[in-house]
Amino acid sequence: MEHSLKIRAIAIDLDGTLLTSTKIITDRTIATLAKVMEQGIKVSIATGRSLDTAIRFIRQVGTPFPAVCYNGSCIYDPVTGQDLWHITLERNICEDIVRISGKVASHLHVFMDHTLYFTEKGRHADYLEPLSSQLGKTIDFFTMDDMRFTKAMFIGDPKETAVIGAQLKEKYGDSLHLVYSHPDYFEIMTGGATKGSALARLMSMYHITSDQVLAFGDADNDKEMLSWARYGIAMGNSHESVKSVAAGIAGHNDADGVAEKIEELFGFPLYA
Repeated sequence: MEHSLKIRAIAIDLDGTLLTSTKIITDRTIATLAKVMEQGIKVSIATGRSLDTAIRFIRQVGTPFPAVCYNGSCIYDPVTGQDLWHITLERNICEDIVRISGKVASHLHVFMDHTLYFTEKGRHADYLEPLSSQLGKTIDFFTMDDMRFTKAMFIGDPKETAVIGAQLKEKYGDSLHLVYSHPDYFEIMTGGATKGSALARLMSMYHITSDQVLAFGDADNDKEMLSWARYGIAMGNSHESVKSVAAGIAGHNDADGVAEKIEELFGFPLYA
């Protein structure tokens, strides 16, 4: 891999990448990213999470650079508190998703206008981020008037969600982007809304090209981002299918994998 001095921006996934298994960012990682930003390099959080569950980590890192949320459906500016770009699913697709939710055991979570909605039964389905149960609102999806979902997510048995995905793929094809952010989390966005496409859009706003970007990720929903960035790095805890599209491999997310790889690429320790 070429010397990192050509890198102008770093995009980093949260779960399984920047965050440890206990959902924290280590002191070493925070210090390393602070040192990078002092050198003028942009740091962007690129996550499948909603803004509500990602914002505290964005603030903890201390980056003023816009973030990619909802797997690429939104670009958010933490300085102005405004969306720079936001795309939603068409109403007929939202209605179809709700119809399907009434026939399956998997729990539907939807995000609209930066608000999470779920049924009371599905309130605690998001076990990876328990805070979501407090941030979200309970609703009867069948009484919803306004349907402009940024992202829909079925949480449940992969065998069931795979069937849901096949049905949606057959009916809507490439007009949807279907991806797993975790084996039990099946996510639905509008077609073309990926971390990779959103990152390309964001970097173009700052005249940064793909060959100037370092990106870190670990899951299926990171593949487009890792493929787009010249320096796409898969975490050591990634599935082999993710590693296969990456330009390099970092250490485990529980062993300061991001910080360690940044220090290696820059050629000197950034944290002491």
